[in-house]
Amino acid sequence: MKVRKVLELLEARGIDALVVASPANVTYLTGLPRSSGTVLLIRRDGRVVALTPALDYWRVLDSVRGVEVLPYSTYSLPDFEVSLAEPPHAYIPKFLKSEGVLKVASDSPYTKISAEVSKALGTEVEDLSEALADLRAVKISEELELMRRALAITEKAVEEVLGDLRVGTAERAIAALVEYRIKLGGADGLAFESIVASGPNSSYPHAAVTDRAIGSGEPVTIDVGAQLRGYCSDLTRTVLVGSVPDEVRRALELVAEAIDEATDAVREGVSAEEVDARAREVIRRAGLGKYFIHSLGHGVGVEVHEKPRLAQGSKEVLKEGMVVTIEPGIYVPGRFGVRIENMVLVTKTRGETLNKLSKII
Repeated sequence: MKVRKVLELLEARGIDALVVASPANVTYLTGLPRSSGTVLLIRRDGRVVALTPALDYWRVLDSVRGVEVLPYSTYSLPDFEVSLAEPPHAYIPKFLKSEGVLKVASDSPYTKISAEVSKALGTEVEDLSEALADLRAVKISEELELMRRALAITEKAVEEVLGDLRVGTAERAIAALVEYRIKLGGADGLAFESIVASGPNSSYPHAAVTDRAIGSGEPVTIDVGAQLRGYCSDLTRTVLVGSVPDEVRRALELVAEAIDEATDAVREGVSAEEVDARAREVIRRAGLGKYFIHSLGHGVGVEVHEKPRLAQGSKEVLKEGMVVTIEPGIYVPGRFGVRIENMVLVTKTRGETLNKLSKII
């Protein structure tokens, strides 16, 4: 189905062939995790070829369907039959020229492959990266199921380590425990580098995990995600350890309220900017608007950050099938920060929260 959408795109634009070099797009179109140098060549006539390093040949052959797999190697393998004795950037331009291809597009127009294709054909390679990003933004049922499972694994892992969140435990220890549980729970890996930030470290939206010990009466922000068969989850919860100051608890309650307000705005046809504004207004009314210092959220899929971007000034419009994060936060420099993040599916009439874990735990 995904390849068919690409073929329709090529037909509509009169493009003869598409070179797909982005690892995320290779995964999206073939289901192949860790593409490891695999490049796709998609012809408008429906032929799809995966050029893959010889060392990955059997794995790719066993992982993809409806794709012709050609192994390549730049060094001698006397006991292995290599289809191509040159890398994709050398083979593809010559192949396309020999086939009389006139119009070529790529999802990575500034790579060596595209430069060599342009030189060989004497024409510019069209950039289809944005068009493919638009296709990826709308998920089909199989993608949604993988993302639900990845999120369930992530939430279970966070729940299982809550008992370890006690005074004196190091941020690094909590991060390691969550990551262990994610992998033990069935994930293929992590969707991104985990964040566990306590006390003043929680005031950094992209805090690095440290050896800092959690103190009494502090917030601890946990931002983690699982990857399952190429698809990501993204979850943030802020846990209050001990008796925290009222302003911290109130900030967390405001963030939870902002999530509810934004989720109520989600549906097909609504602008991404409006969803951001609905959450931002909750925090602004409370006099804390200057402490909400990032956009509200982003799309999730084979990459943890995809289209659309829920932000001030965004011109994107939500479509049924998109999965977005809604993650407002309040960050008081040098003191504390709180953030909650849910994953929300856009439907025709509403936003469906995919999370089962309570916003405040």
